[in-house]
Amino acid sequence: MAATLVGGAFLSATVQTLVEKLASQEFCDYIRNTKLNSSLLAELETTLLALQAVLDDAEQKQITNTAVKQWLDQLKDAIYDAEDLLNQINYDSLRCKVEKKQAENMTNQVWNLFSSPFKNLYGEINSQMKIMCQRLQLFAQQRDILGLQTVSARVSLRTPSSSMVNESVMVGRKDDKERLISMLISDSGTTNSSVGVVAILGMGGVGKTTLAQLLYNDKEVQDHFDLKVWVCVSEDFDILRVTKTIHESVTSRGGENNNLDFLRVELNKNLRDKRFLLVLDDLWNDNYNDWDELVTPLINGKKGSRVIITTRQQKVAEVAHTFPIHKVDPLSDDDCWSLLSKHAFGSEDRRGRKYPNLEEIGRKIAKKCGGLPIAAKTLGGILRSKVDAKEWTAILNSDIWNLPNDTILPALRLSYQYLPSHLKRCFAYCSIFPKDFPLDKKELILLWMAEGFLEHSQRNKTAEEVGHDYFIELLSRSLIQQSNDDGKEKFVMHDLVNDLALVVSGTSCFRLEFGGNMSKNVRHFSYNQGDYDFFKKFEVLYDFKCLRSFLPINLRNWVGGYYLSSKVVEDLIPKLKRLRVLSLKYYRNINILPESVGSLVELRYLDLSFTGIKSLPNATCNLYNLQTLNLTQCENLTELPLHFGKLINLRHLDISKTNIKEMPMQIVGLNNLQTLTDFSVGKQDTGLSVKEVGKFPNLRGKLCIKNLQNVSDAIEAYDVNMRKKEHIEELELQWSKQTEDSRTEKDVLDMLQPSFNLRKLIIRLYGGTSFPSWLGDPLFSNMVSLCISNCEYCVTLPPLGQLPSLKDLTIEGMTMETIGLEFYGMTVEPSISLFRPFQSLESLQISSMPNWKEWIHYENDEFNFPRLRTLCLSQCPKLKGHLPSSLPSIDEINITGCDRLLTTPPTTLHWLSSLNEIGIQGSTGSSQWLLLEIDSPCVLQSATISYCDTLFSLPKIIRSSICLRFLELYDLPSLAAFPTDGLPTSLQYIRIDDCPNLAFLPLETWGNYTSLVTLHLWNSCYALTSFPLDGFPALQDLFICRCKNLESIFISKNSSHLPSTLQSFEVYECDELRSLTLPIDTLISLERLSLGDLPELTLPFCKGACLPPKLRSIFIRSVRIATPVAEWGLQHLTSLSSLYIGGDDDIVNTLLKERLLPISLVSLSISNLCEIKSIDGNGLRHLSSLETLCLNDCPRLESLSKDTFPSSLKILRIWKCPLLEANYKSQRWEHLSIPVLKINNEVII
Repeated sequence: MAATLVGGAFLSATVQTLVEKLASQEFCDYIRNTKLNSSLLAELETTLLALQAVLDDAEQKQITNTAVKQWLDQLKDAIYDAEDLLNQINYDSLRCKVEKKQAENMTNQVWNLFSSPFKNLYGEINSQMKIMCQRLQLFAQQRDILGLQTVSARVSLRTPSSSMVNESVMVGRKDDKERLISMLISDSGTTNSSVGVVAILGMGGVGKTTLAQLLYNDKEVQDHFDLKVWVCVSEDFDILRVTKTIHESVTSRGGENNNLDFLRVELNKNLRDKRFLLVLDDLWNDNYNDWDELVTPLINGKKGSRVIITTRQQKVAEVAHTFPIHKVDPLSDDDCWSLLSKHAFGSEDRRGRKYPNLEEIGRKIAKKCGGLPIAAKTLGGILRSKVDAKEWTAILNSDIWNLPNDTILPALRLSYQYLPSHLKRCFAYCSIFPKDFPLDKKELILLWMAEGFLEHSQRNKTAEEVGHDYFIELLSRSLIQQSNDDGKEKFVMHDLVNDLALVVSGTSCFRLEFGGNMSKNVRHFSYNQGDYDFFKKFEVLYDFKCLRSFLPINLRNWVGGYYLSSKVVEDLIPKLKRLRVLSLKYYRNINILPESVGSLVELRYLDLSFTGIKSLPNATCNLYNLQTLNLTQCENLTELPLHFGKLINLRHLDISKTNIKEMPMQIVGLNNLQTLTDFSVGKQDTGLSVKEVGKFPNLRGKLCIKNLQNVSDAIEAYDVNMRKKEHIEELELQWSKQTEDSRTEKDVLDMLQPSFNLRKLIIRLYGGTSFPSWLGDPLFSNMVSLCISNCEYCVTLPPLGQLPSLKDLTIEGMTMETIGLEFYGMTVEPSISLFRPFQSLESLQISSMPNWKEWIHYENDEFNFPRLRTLCLSQCPKLKGHLPSSLPSIDEINITGCDRLLTTPPTTLHWLSSLNEIGIQGSTGSSQWLLLEIDSPCVLQSATISYCDTLFSLPKIIRSSICLRFLELYDLPSLAAFPTDGLPTSLQYIRIDDCPNLAFLPLETWGNYTSLVTLHLWNSCYALTSFPLDGFPALQDLFICRCKNLESIFISKNSSHLPSTLQSFEVYECDELRSLTLPIDTLISLERLSLGDLPELTLPFCKGACLPPKLRSIFIRSVRIATPVAEWGLQHLTSLSSLYIGGDDDIVNTLLKERLLPISLVSLSISNLCEIKSIDGNGLRHLSSLETLCLNDCPRLESLSKDTFPSSLKILRIWKCPLLEANYKSQRWEHLSIPVLKINNEVII
């Protein structure tokens, strides 16, 4: 290897920071005024400088010299301990500064120090300092023995602004791409299913994901598919997580529902009308049953739907593929050079033709990449903007290429070796995140800052800006990669790069799920957040006193309800005195923090977001190092501590969606704040004035100013200087009620004009009679979202059509009668003017407008709303007349409570026939809906009609659809019949709720609905008395509840086909149901069986017949079953994971005594038992997979036997069992050895 290291030693930046701290004037002044031994500190500084001189040489030699590596690893721990010691001193310095500022009658600083309760601390620190100096001097003495020398280190600092690499430029994959596109758009390869699976196989780093991204973003592919979804699966295969991710992408909504059956049904429903493309990236699981369970909800997608999987394993590809497996080969040496040079020289000089002397060396380097794009890209990142042949030769001749038994690609190890020191520690820290975990750039930078990685001084830049530069630098070197799947900015680490980070972090970082031995010197700890995180999971941490980071990783895409053992918060965490990062995010059961949290004086990052926290302990104000405090969505939080101003280093405070009413007075002293999401204006003479916002000049991101009605003088709003806050991207201005002084309110809003950089604006409860001139100014060219809410006194809207980039517009709660030309911003007809209003608008929502009567459009309005896709009008009862006549891009329209508008004939609304989705909700006394009476064929795919007591027939737009797939009808009491010619036979999903007088489809027509897979009937179709299960040929999901006169469900005797497609069968609360013939042997696809509250039914299981073999979930409550439970064959259901039994004491007693349940069972619920008093017996002990036991509504149940439960049981839920509740609330439940007890809504963990 060359003598010069173009990079820096891992420890150099840390040592440099320590040396700078020891030499700083502030630190020296503090030492002089204390009893700390300054000579020991001088000795420490000298020793650190001596060690720093040889660190670069040691960094090189450790690669091949194990003794040097061991020396470096041990030195790293010693340096970290020295850093912790100096931070202890620094904290006391901060304490003195705070107390000096706040104390009264103080004579001088020296008096304060020696009168403080911390004066005994100095002797202890001196003692530790002496030990530390001796410890580091020993390392200094060993440097000569190891032959370590001073070498010159040249660190390359590059301008990050031009470092982004265009990932879409393809090298050497044209043939692969064309072959794969032909698979995606062809009609073959689907066997008996409508969904084809394209498997991309190849070794790690060969470019499988990049190739999948190229396909995913290809225009021909985009035009071919109706819907695209991208999911990173990774090694940690969690079918619930993957299914939920797909569901959320498909439905564009999140949620807390973790019921896998529900998600599968919903997913099935939402995919039926679409030709979809699903990418499952980085699939490792080769279990066929898991694969089958994952793809089952997808199989009814529109013909031509595709799934792409990328995998390293041949067996995975063999299990999944329907097309020939596509193996991605390594790139040729020439393609590797092309890719490397692209990253090294940029787009201007793709092959380095300006530097011919480098091409020969570069081609030799490319040859060493082994055809792996990830290697070529990262090496290109090292050499980016370098034109010195010596630097290229150093890479070519590096010893790293020849390391024996190295599991890390040499090219990747080289890319790390050539990083500057400050980037090495930032990169290594990323090893605490799992593979394929999306990195949040802002959050990662704040974590780096909390760990002290951004203290490396740079001119006139904040720590956050330095962190941004570091992030972009890692991005430019391909150590972090950007992905724009689904239009969202995402950052990830390649799996092989993640492996590299894990190796170079050594014992400093530990991911709990990764396994292996945990060093007692571990500094950064992360773990995958579970629904219930028991104390046992964290017991090992009691011995790890050096821990700096405690970070749960949420791998799921929803907030959910997570629970953490109270012992972790109350007992363990306060013992981790060196913590800098503490996150308890999403733990719903955290309501309070102990006062002992104030002893975590090194804490810089505290995340309590989405918890149940009610108040912060006063001791929180002792955390003088705290930089980031995240309290978002802490809905129970009503105030901040009184002495909040003591947090002098606080830079980021997120209190959005809390219930904090007033700001603490001391907050105005926190002039380092860059994030302050909410500011509540106080009442005159009792709270903070709005002008105090002006004291935070560095604010950025989001800001909501509340209670603006308390501003009595508009000049206070002027003092905010909002125009100069150029980094505010989202602004909400909120009054809590209108005042009589509308003039002042208008002046206040005028004075709060934001910067032209603003992207999102919300104005609520503004009491002025008109809007200021700046609202609607086209100079706000970055504004993409605007909401005007409940501004009741304004009689006209501002000229919002002038905003050139506006995409989403919401107007609600206004009292105006007319929306006229001023809304568009026009003064002349569009045919005369070159101005085109609302050129970018995609979504328009207007709601709660009780007086709105008229929406004025130009006669020729073809230039308005050219991109509008979604139009929602709600609760505008007086609105009448026509909607805009030209909406060329419209896709969806929702109209609720606008009955007069619905009476307007659709004379000029030709776009109605182009709609994909409609939702219409009427009100009491609704008239005829002429708006929907179109005769021409239309392409409507989804329709929801609800709440109209005078609707006698379905609108023609439904009958005219040639491709209707979804139909939902709610609360239509006058609807008596479907059209005589039936419904469109393209329907796949029908839901009918609260339509009691509606006659169901004639039985003889059921066979025509060959696409119908889901039927849901709730409190409807009272005339329906019988239901043949084989009536609909393709039915998969059947739900019937409260069909008042339904008497029988059966299979036709002369049926030409059997209901073999049925997957979910649910019947509840049908009081007249007396006959239910379940041909168990024909329901071969049934996965969910639910029967509940059927008082007249006695169900006989056929003697000798087994339950359907694929059953995963059984729900039976208050149903008489003639066959003894011992003959049901439950023990043979190897897929059964969930069982709910209720309303029959005899069945439950038998199950508790005899081993009749399958070992696959994960969840067991017992409910509605009148006689049972105790849960005991041998029937549950063998259930080695059982995790959850629920006992519901058992009034006489009073005891549980410890010996009844298997050791796998983790959660016991008790609901409405008063005797049992009383027993276990008083006696606790420790003797049961169950980690989680949930009594009604209380969770004890």
